[in-house]
Amino acid sequence: MKLLLNTESLVPPLTGIGNYTLNLLRELQAFAAIEQIDCFTGNRLVSAAEVLAAGDDEAAGEGRGALGDTPSVRLRKLIRGLPLAYRAHAALRNARFRLATRASRDFVYHEPNFILKDHEGPCVTTIHDLSCMRFPQFHPAERVAWLDRELPRTLSRADFIVTPSELVRHELIEQFGVPAERVRATHLGADARFFPRTAEQTQAVLARHGLQHGRYVAFVGTIEPRKGVDQLLAAWMQLPVSLRRTYPLVVAGASGWRNDELMAHIQTLQASGEIRYLRYIGAADLPFLYSGAAAFVYPSLYEGFGLPVLEAMASGTPVICTAGTSMAEFASEVAMLCEANDTAGLAATLHELLEDEPLRESLIRRGLEQARLFSWTRCARETLEVYSRVT
Repeated sequence: MKLLLNTESLVPPLTGIGNYTLNLLRELQAFAAIEQIDCFTGNRLVSAAEVLAAGDDEAAGEGRGALGDTPSVRLRKLIRGLPLAYRAHAALRNARFRLATRASRDFVYHEPNFILKDHEGPCVTTIHDLSCMRFPQFHPAERVAWLDRELPRTLSRADFIVTPSELVRHELIEQFGVPAERVRATHLGADARFFPRTAEQTQAVLARHGLQHGRYVAFVGTIEPRKGVDQLLAAWMQLPVSLRRTYPLVVAGASGWRNDELMAHIQTLQASGEIRYLRYIGAADLPFLYSGAAAFVYPSLYEGFGLPVLEAMASGTPVICTAGTSMAEFASEVAMLCEANDTAGLAATLHELLEDEPLRESLIRRGLEQARLFSWTRCARETLEVYSRVT
């Protein structure tokens, strides 16, 4: 079997789709059933080895130029929000893809980022979520319009569809009429970098960020409204001052969409000493940030999977996340759940978790056991089974 994988998403800072693509590629190259993997970078085809070498550089902490709300990030967001920007960008990349892959008709083409490009051979796509349809107000209008137009075409063209959760799988079946036998959920994994670490092991990394092991609460994710950051900040301010001083809130993540008010609020709270905002944390430091936290809070309104929750669990950190989401699908028995937009409920849950040491220890133990069930090797193996069904 020969595989054609689109790796355009491997641009720093890596988002969830970029992490998915990189980890999937790492695992797929080890399977004997796949004799060749060609990767489309946006301009040309390169080998899997080239892509993975670049990915290893990123994991070592490269790519700092796209951190937080920098001028370059703001310019990129502005350009992508212009009328017809998505359509023009997609047309250009599609033309390059056709040119680069004209001799690859016998390859299975896997698009890990929603919308299929033109390919005459078998096609598989990964639909990570339906956020643009469920919460269009949190995304640029041009992006929403582009996906509204292109997603139905992709769903009809794809020989098989992969989702990261049963929640998204059922959404595709119910909302788009996708035949159940043509879509499969393959849960994501936490890689080997995420495991419990002692205070001695985290000390050097945490010291660079001005943190102490076990003495902060962490949120890691793109800073945008869908992630529930505004709810987290409001809940945080309802906690007793003594608790907030003992366990400061650390918010880490690159700037996202529709977040001007949210970013201003974060900056105000940081200036007053109420929270710490670390911007984007690179792959090298991220495992230490998880391991050193007294708790990890991820009150996102909607996720295709919710990888930070799994990574925190694998790092030995107790987790709070949102009920009724894909995160609850894999963590409902081993994490504390709060209803979406329930600020008082989130504050009460945070208070309970930070004050109850036996509860934290129980969540840590059960979270580690649950996290071991999810791996990128398993995800890749199940994805390979999908490829086999379309060849």
